[in-house]
Amino acid sequence: MAGLVLDRMRVEDVGLNPQRLAEAIHEQLARDSGPVPVRDVALALDIEEIREKPLTSLEAALVTTPERNCGRILLNSNSSRQRRRFSLGHELLHFLNPCHEQTAPDGFQCSRSDMRVSSATQNRHLRQEAEANAFAIELLTPRSRLKPMLRSSPDLENVLKIADEFDISKEAAARRYVQRHEDSIAVVFTKEGRFTYAERGRAFPFIEVRQGEKCRIASVGAGAISEIDEVDVSDWFARSQDAQLTAQTLGQAQGYAITLLCAALPDEDDDPGIDDTFERFHRG
Repeated sequence: MAGLVLDRMRVEDVGLNPQRLAEAIHEQLARDSGPVPVRDVALALDIEEIREKPLTSLEAALVTTPERNCGRILLNSNSSRQRRRFSLGHELLHFLNPCHEQTAPDGFQCSRSDMRVSSATQNRHLRQEAEANAFAIELLTPRSRLKPMLRSSPDLENVLKIADEFDISKEAAARRYVQRHEDSIAVVFTKEGRFTYAERGRAFPFIEVRQGEKCRIASVGAGAISEIDEVDVSDWFARSQDAQLTAQTLGQAQGYAITLLCAALPDEDDDPGIDDTFERFHRG
């Protein structure tokens, strides 16, 4: 999509909300298939140059003016194409949001850990990174196109479809899948079977596993997906949970793995105490 033209004013008129900014871009793109051309989008919104070079402690950087009339983005060439696409979207939000403050004297410098921040906090830096990440995933995986992939029961096969359709990493696809799916699910990321971090979806109980702790997950080779099996709730939750839990694992290279957990929680409206009281009253 060389020579893409976007009306930046129409984009910025929607305000600073990351989701609305991404949606305003998609309204002009009007694409219904294939990866979002994030590089062309950035160039069409006044990013003058996008360079790639090997970086050690950073994933991406942005140099811009206080007025945000132009900018230059640097990406880590050591990272995968999918990660670079996400990083580019991340830096683009820093550029489009004039309220974001530079993280370094000469611009924005973002690490890999910055690319994982998902919740807003009182810390200004972390809040900016969370907003940039929210925008990047909304830009790369528009909600309207994602919907058909969320209708079936939770399955890592759908995560692979999202990663392939939108050309994003399996990690980003898994996180997005959990965030948007209506069921109570979570994804756990491990290295050599040890817990790295988790992303929880709606109403999913807190996972009581510490970083570096050994996890009970299926052993599968790189690229293989295990069956969906019921697992012991106590393997993941320290406190007693009245729930059924299933797990499915995707093996990756170098000992990495993604495990999808799905919890069947009791209906909050169902209070067994009420039923028991009624039965005792009826028998009496």
